[in-house]
Amino acid sequence: MKVQSRVADYVQNNGIRSSFIAERAEMNPVIVSRILTLKREMTADEFETFCKVLHRQPTDFIQIED
Repeated sequence: MKVQSRVADYVQNNGIRSSFIAERAEMNPVIVSRILTLKREMTADEFETFCKVLHRQPTDFIQIED
């Protein structure tokens, strides 16, 4: 599973609204929504921003596969 999918799952499973993320991250709500619905690739900078807004470490979403 991709990192972006893990972020989207975390947001959905914790009942976090995309509008909350957009507001806290000072991002366009349409872009946030498209990222969370996997219709747009998340950049590294956006990933970092999402982690900060969600109070999560990047390693929480990264899984090393053997």
